[in-house]
Amino acid sequence: MYLKINLRDEDFIEFNSFYIMKSAKGKRSILFGRVSILIVAILATVIFFAANANSKFIIAEAVVLLAIGVIWFLFYPRMIKNNIAKRVRKVRRDGGLPYESEVELNFLDNVIIEKTATTSRETPYSDFKEITQTDQYIYLAKHTQESMIIPLRCVEDKNAFLAFLREKIK
Repeated sequence: MYLKINLRDEDFIEFNSFYIMKSAKGKRSILFGRVSILIVAILATVIFFAANANSKFIIAEAVVLLAIGVIWFLFYPRMIKNNIAKRVRKVRRDGGLPYESEVELNFLDNVIIEKTATTSRETPYSDFKEITQTDQYIYLAKHTQESMIIPLRCVEDKNAFLAFLREKIK
């Protein structure tokens, strides 16, 4: 089986977002980021209450901080994705992205041959630990932060391709 893949910045952004949102370490980080602003809001309210501030001020401050906390809690994952996109585009401008735009993948019986404009490497199927499918991608994970990104737009028969991969990567 042979695939020619043209990776775009959006593909790499989606992979990094997926990794952060789905990995245990990423989930903990997101939970901490989401909850931290709520904790700050509660602590600020308690401090003003302990300082015997005006009760109307404490209520207004609590409402404002709670509203900010809820908005932060809801939009924090989106902010992370935007931050990833910004970093990828900056690295693109600096010329150091960790992926090649054009990749040819040849899926043989025992190995995957990956050819780019500058390199060629063989990876045995046994090196891959997991196959993950999303709506738009298949990720073949070697370890937690290294995966082969296969956009489904580059695959003609998705079901046959997934069946082939699942047979090879166990």
